[in-house]
Amino acid sequence: MTLEQNANILAQKIVNDTPIVSIICQTYNHENFIESTIQSFLFQKTNFPFEIIIHEDASTDGTKDIIEKYHKKYPNLIIPIYQKENKYSKITNIWSYYTFPAAKGKYIALCEGDDYWIDDLKLQKQVDFLEKNNDYSVCWTDFENIKGDQFFKNNFNEILPKEYSMNFENAFGPYCTYSLTCMFRKDAVDVEFLKTFKNIKDNTLYSVLLSKGNGAFLNYETAVYRLHEGGVYSMQPFFFQRYSSYKNLKEIIEKIPESRTKNIYKIEFELLQDAAFEVLKIYKSNIKLNNDHKECIQFYISEAKFTKKIKLNLKFVLYTFTRLFKSKK
Repeated sequence: MTLEQNANILAQKIVNDTPIVSIICQTYNHENFIESTIQSFLFQKTNFPFEIIIHEDASTDGTKDIIEKYHKKYPNLIIPIYQKENKYSKITNIWSYYTFPAAKGKYIALCEGDDYWIDDLKLQKQVDFLEKNNDYSVCWTDFENIKGDQFFKNNFNEILPKEYSMNFENAFGPYCTYSLTCMFRKDAVDVEFLKTFKNIKDNTLYSVLLSKGNGAFLNYETAVYRLHEGGVYSMQPFFFQRYSSYKNLKEIIEKIPESRTKNIYKIEFELLQDAAFEVLKIYKSNIKLNNDHKECIQFYISEAKFTKKIKLNLKFVLYTFTRLFKSKK
């Protein structure tokens, strides 16, 4: 069946029925990727209707034109939300203010505008799982990665069972909960509660969901995750990745009591430690530390054990003398 034939079937299903799934796609300057993303949605084969909500965050390239082309062709199926100014740069919680409230489905599936799905039964399989398992609020699957034209796989198939059940005792280790494969129950998310988070990330949503039920990693590939220079997170510096994740998890622990497990505390400290020793590398490279770097060190000094504090401080002293010596040459 061609893409157009399948898309026409999907469009007809949604005419008189409430969608079972709302696909939510956030996109910004994804001109080179968004068409394959939309097409991967339109290739889905389901026995239920679904809708496609695309949040276009004031792109400066041709992303909006591509979305408009598909919206005109399938107006009942594709629901665009166009912004006149970029909301992500203003630290706006797009999920809570724009996309989740617009979703009509019982379930929500996420996929960024630079990723895409490769299993045309992805939605059907995940809905079937959640329909059969009422004690689960969210599920994810495996995926492939692509950088340039090179594909590479994860090792989840080697280290995890076919169905891996998660809660706060084992979540986020190994980290297999990526948004491009995520599907969850809409009624498990309190949108107003999500608005209270200042450091909101994917793990914020997942933690809210895990406070309402179990999570499952379904060990089969359904999607492709792109690593590219325009990636919002994947191409950020290592310090930014670790420290932003630490602050995110710290806020989760403060706001979601169920998350206060040995596992989550351990991951929180490991993120902080990685970030702190990355600051040490930055300092060694004779780069001036910014406020986030200094704040990170303060948090680490307050939380680390005595021996680890001494180790960090001794290295800072050593690198300071090294910098002074070089400056006198």
